[in-house]
Amino acid sequence: MREQILRLQQKMRELGIDVYVVSDSDEHLSEYVSEHFHALEEFSGFTGGDGKLVVTANTVGTDGNGINDGGEAALWTDGRYFTQAEQELAGSGIELMKMGEPDTPEMNDWILEKLPAGGVLGFDGKCTPFTEGEALITKVGRKLKSRAGTKACAHKHVVTNRDLCGELWEDRPAQKASPCWILQERYTGKTAEEKLRELADTMREAGAAAHILITSDDIAWLLNLRADDIPNNPVFMAYLLVQLPAEGTDAGSAEEADMPLVFLYTDEGHMTDAVTAYLEDLHVTLRPYHQIYEDIQRLEGPVLLDKKRCNYELVTSLPGETEIIDRMNPEMEVKCCKNETEMANIRIAQHKDSVALTKFMHWFKTEGLAMARAAETAAAKGNTDVPRLTEWSAAEKLHSFRAAQPGFFDESFGTISAYGPNAAMAHYAPSPDPDKDVEIQPHGLYLVDSGGQYPEGTTDVTRTWSCGPITQEERQAVTLTAVANLRLADARFLEGTSGLVLDYAAREPFWSRGMNYNHGTGHGVGHVLNVHEAPVGIRYKAAAPEGAWPLKEGMYLSDEPGFYVAGAFGVRIENLVLVQHDYTNEFGRFMRFETVTFCPIDKSCLDASLMTKEDIRLLNLYHQRVYDELADDMNEDERMWLQAACEPLVQDPEAIPV
Repeated sequence: MREQILRLQQKMRELGIDVYVVSDSDEHLSEYVSEHFHALEEFSGFTGGDGKLVVTANTVGTDGNGINDGGEAALWTDGRYFTQAEQELAGSGIELMKMGEPDTPEMNDWILEKLPAGGVLGFDGKCTPFTEGEALITKVGRKLKSRAGTKACAHKHVVTNRDLCGELWEDRPAQKASPCWILQERYTGKTAEEKLRELADTMREAGAAAHILITSDDIAWLLNLRADDIPNNPVFMAYLLVQLPAEGTDAGSAEEADMPLVFLYTDEGHMTDAVTAYLEDLHVTLRPYHQIYEDIQRLEGPVLLDKKRCNYELVTSLPGETEIIDRMNPEMEVKCCKNETEMANIRIAQHKDSVALTKFMHWFKTEGLAMARAAETAAAKGNTDVPRLTEWSAAEKLHSFRAAQPGFFDESFGTISAYGPNAAMAHYAPSPDPDKDVEIQPHGLYLVDSGGQYPEGTTDVTRTWSCGPITQEERQAVTLTAVANLRLADARFLEGTSGLVLDYAAREPFWSRGMNYNHGTGHGVGHVLNVHEAPVGIRYKAAAPEGAWPLKEGMYLSDEPGFYVAGAFGVRIENLVLVQHDYTNEFGRFMRFETVTFCPIDKSCLDASLMTKEDIRLLNLYHQRVYDELADDMNEDERMWLQAACEPLVQDPEAIPV
């Protein structure tokens, strides 16, 4: 068992905690977190982006140092990370629980099985969603009641105010407080004052006296502020309390009466003189970061909040008699539909990013693979002291092309630069360690999933390219993935159709052959914000009503089918699209997707016999758009290469199915 877990088990026994849950989240329930909150990685060794670790303190025996090593540890994660988790947990003593698999127990059921009679469960309430914490505590209560034969108080058997990992973590990185900056109206299309007035109207309609917001991207969007607290996500750690003025309160003018009272709880390190003055003009009151836990204990009247997006400790800090209006954060519903200004800026950001990726593709296909072939030839002669093309060096080269684009200030997530079998791990990360960096060989497939942050918008794009000869299995996978991507992008649908319906357009080429990919087909994307943005998505199954969120004009999301063979290769092709109105007739308002990502699909990987004439027409149309969009931004060599890459696909018409 890992030494970190042994120390955690020892601490649990000292405190009388029998089962402890380690989350991968922060206080704001962010998808990506800063190093300060990498407790899951520190204690399990798992570096994937989604998982939970459960540790038991069973006192079976002790090792020579007196530290008990009889407890158990298990980690739950989803299909995106199965291969990665198997590799990273090997030899750790931690059991991998593959979520969604038939033989995998639900985490809460496993916890109840391991919790002894009268036992105590622990988790960090600040880093646990209220709904998850409450569901677990309810189950614990039922178990205690059935054992005791009387009504038991589960809360007496749960500890939620101790961050045990933080207490034990030596040299834990400090929590970051980066300076905020103002995203101007020419990028946002709407001022923060307008957004706050609209929020106040929504609160009145809902009958709320107050609104609590803890999600960092919603706060950043509402206030038109950005920062750098989380790598690749331009947000800052803060809580927000919004209150409507009480009736009878002298609010001044009618215009001032429309404005709510706003309290921002954050670290002073986020404030610059300009931002402080900006917030004063908005009448936003600054308060210390964690003071919200005290202030909300004095709230009166109904409170609007999203229980799924508030942490357990915060919700349970409200007065017991508080009426909670539990609904999706109003900010989420508005910000997922980009306005005309945001969409215009997104197209600018996408043009810049497409130029960068296409220049990288040209470099990879010419100089990069020439380097790989030369290294292979030299190695055959016993010479290994030559430049090599590697996953990390390729990612660094791509970064240099993006960094050359005006306004680029960050990647939107860590680049997935994956060769061969590494691409079968959907969220693989290349290593900068020369001893672990993987060399790209002049054969097989290379997958690169990356994105950028610009003042105009956020991007996310994936391409899979041949490095030389590929197998027929690889060729089929790339072809079907390209077909799936093109067919989904060409869909027409009534406004309000959900991603649950549209997902079939991408999966049919696979399902008709008994194949599948174990991730969603599309996710929402923020505007100069997080690369993954709820509630928009395209998937074939949903665990909650949000999973079937209706698609509306202005939504910005990904189109990214793929196919993976563990230990062999992985394929994914991803473009971003905007939902646009197409036409209206007697049957309703029909929508379409506007593809805004431009980079060639590698024709050397395609098998035209697996494509219909319509598939090839869609590919040729896309490539014509790519050339028209990018040709003027290429130098002469790049433009000649791009012209060839975008030429119509050549095929035997008789071999194409009708």
